[in-house]
Amino acid sequence: MIKKLITLLLLIVSTNFGYAQSEKITIKTDHLAAANYLSVDDFYLTHYLYIDLFLRENLYPYATSEEVSSILTALKKYLSLENKLDIEIEQPGKRNYLIRFAILKKDDGTELLIAFTNWSTEKKKFEKEINIKNNSYTRWYFLNGNKMTYRKDMSNEHDYTSMSKSDLADAYLFDELSDNDSEIKSTIDEVLHQNEVGVSDEIMANLMLLKYHMLQKENDQVTKLTEDLTVLFEKNKSNSNLRGLQAAFNATKFQIELMK
Repeated sequence: MIKKLITLLLLIVSTNFGYAQSEKITIKTDHLAAANYLSVDDFYLTHYLYIDLFLRENLYPYATSEEVSSILTALKKYLSLENKLDIEIEQPGKRNYLIRFAILKKDDGTELLIAFTNWSTEKKKFEKEINIKNNSYTRWYFLNGNKMTYRKDMSNEHDYTSMSKSDLADAYLFDELSDNDSEIKSTIDEVLHQNEVGVSDEIMANLMLLKYHMLQKENDQVTKLTEDLTVLFEKNKSNSNLRGLQAAFNATKFQIELMK
């Protein structure tokens, strides 16, 4: 679930000015006039960017919801095709964490949201500055209306007819097609209503259902299902095989806070 086109961006300059968002975070941009360019649903922004830019590579796992929220708010407000956004996160005792957001429009009209960082995937440390030419940790996403995906046409890369119901629900949730979003809940229900459902499958299905309710902004269902999952994890706390699912649940609860 929680599953190059860089050359043109080498021309981006770094003559920015900044303003502090918190004691640790500074957001820098050439233009402070709000653009409100991004139309991506908060569900996808909070899901992908929190997991990719804070949890993966153990980049900044101790970020508070207020810190992440301030970055996402600035991203939605000031980032545009013409205007990049630079983030600097102070890290006492080691180099600061730098993130540069930019939007690139390809010749075929496809738009990409790209996040460059100063984290070296080879050296496993933060470099002095962002160097796009080097093997720094970079993430890019395809933008399609209110959808955001890792690939342009996820639905074309998989044979949906051969998927298990769990994988199919996950594909529906995170592909670029809005039309199949209405099939997510019924597909998850098929998993949960099987005669014998193991605890791992039950939790996985309910985590996907929780994500679906978040996407639909069904806050009452989000609250109830979060409580139910908390109880389910507590009942099975001795099961070491659920540690990965527990981590995913913790990340989802953080995402819920971001979307409030």
